[in-house]
Amino acid sequence: MRFTTSRLPRLAAAIGALAIGIGTAGTVGSAQAATPGPMDAATASTAATQSSTDHGEQARSHWTAERMRTAGPIPVPAERHTVQAQSHRLAAQSSAGTAAPAAVASRAQATAGLSGATAVSRSGVWNAHGRMPATTVGKLYFSTPRGNSECTATVVNSPNKSVVWTAGHCVSDGKGHWYKNWVFVPDYHDGVRPLGAWSWKTVSTPNGYFKKGDSNYDLAALTLWPQNGRKVADVTGSQGYKFNYGYTWNAYEFGYPYDTHPARPGINGQQLRYCIGKTWRAGGQQAIHCDQGHGSSGGPWLDDLQLGRGWGYLVGNVSHHLSERSDEERSPHFGDAAVNVYNQVKNA
Repeated sequence: MRFTTSRLPRLAAAIGALAIGIGTAGTVGSAQAATPGPMDAATASTAATQSSTDHGEQARSHWTAERMRTAGPIPVPAERHTVQAQSHRLAAQSSAGTAAPAAVASRAQATAGLSGATAVSRSGVWNAHGRMPATTVGKLYFSTPRGNSECTATVVNSPNKSVVWTAGHCVSDGKGHWYKNWVFVPDYHDGVRPLGAWSWKTVSTPNGYFKKGDSNYDLAALTLWPQNGRKVADVTGSQGYKFNYGYTWNAYEFGYPYDTHPARPGINGQQLRYCIGKTWRAGGQQAIHCDQGHGSSGGPWLDDLQLGRGWGYLVGNVSHHLSERSDEERSPHFGDAAVNVYNQVKNA
């Protein structure tokens, strides 16, 4: 009997314990396999290209200070739809975040200089570093055939304490090819990397994005190797998540934009920025008013973010703007495709 790695979340109860390896959107075992659908997860791991004893050193060594300094934001693909929208066949899944091991800041400290729950579509600088949520958000560096690039990513709660979430176009060209050398730098700001860097171990995105570049599936997750024996969530804390729930949220959005839509000066990609707004359903996607542009790709949309505790629930990620002149931003809806991707990396 043959199983695709992307089908395992739906078959786990039926097959019981099964030892498998993770390949690049491939299969394990022998005999017949169903053709992976757009909501199934394409997956790759360092095991396919690196020694099992490498533990991310190859990616870390690639990212010198100079390469990080000269990396640019990934171009954002135009909205594209080539396959059916996501359906909801799996049970809803949610998980709370976790607090960082550092001392919890007081609510007054955490909200100093911030706008609380007031709607903010013209992004502002998030200055409360060294504590959640800033410690859970960071720059995601990676290599493409065109050069070194970057996005935004977020640590999410998982059994392995090693998962970050981002956009599909930050891991693949949408034509069946992976990028490489991912490294996550949490709480980056103004050239400072206070918590170090974690390199990738496993990466996953829906086949709907990996093969077709479909905007409804523009989401991805990575598992990271420990850094000096420390798992990323043990250092940064983590955000919760909600999959297969609704479309309407009171959300904070975070990212590292190099520009805005509409354009305005003074945006340089070196500062963590945020918006606050109410989301709505836009076809099979979610929408919010936020002007963050290139570099914020993959940035989290967090529902119920309570600043006193520092975590909320991941309900979306920055995908694309409707146009260069519009502050209407889109995220894929987190349905079955999000569940399948998360299940591929949560124990990897």
